[in-house]
Amino acid sequence: MSEVLSKALVFTILRHAEDYPWRMQDIGLMSLRLDDQREYRLHVWDPTEDVIEDPAVHDHPYDFTSRIIVGELTNTRHEEDRSGEEYVRLRYTLGGEDLRRSDTVRLSGVATTFREGGEYHQLAPELHASWQLPGTVTVIRCSWTEVSDLTVCLRDEGSWRSGLSRDATRDEVKAVAAKALEWF
Repeated sequence: MSEVLSKALVFTILRHAEDYPWRMQDIGLMSLRLDDQREYRLHVWDPTEDVIEDPAVHDHPYDFTSRIIVGELTNTRHEEDRSGEEYVRLRYTLGGEDLRRSDTVRLSGVATTFREGGEYHQLAPELHASWQLPGTVTVIRCSWTEVSDLTVCLRDEGSWRSGLSRDATRDEVKAVAAKALEWF
């Protein structure tokens, strides 16, 4: 993925971040599509305190490869395990978050930490959770797949956060980009 985005180009984008159409998600993720096919995205992470402490275990509607441009990210892959910790498992269809159904599942996980230049691959149905230091910047390459349901696993069903994105405000773009620029 190094041919897509160099550290110098990311620095230039972030120095002029207000000139781009960023999207924001409630998990503290500001993203920028890098192509019309939705294959490449730039992510700038600024997780809130409650997300840092207990990020949701989830899957995706795409396989992806993520490369850390600057900062640090810990990715924990989870599998069902009868002796693991109990989670509330929420399942829903893409575009149907409000029609989610729930049960419980026991999971255990293995964590791996990645720093600048590190890269990992995640398959769409694999459950994972990730923690990022504020200002961490990643670029992902998505390969969209056909999935019937998406899954989110939480310690408490009341801690649900929407996976939907919205336009980032000018103030959000300035604040999150400033945190990322501290890594350069």
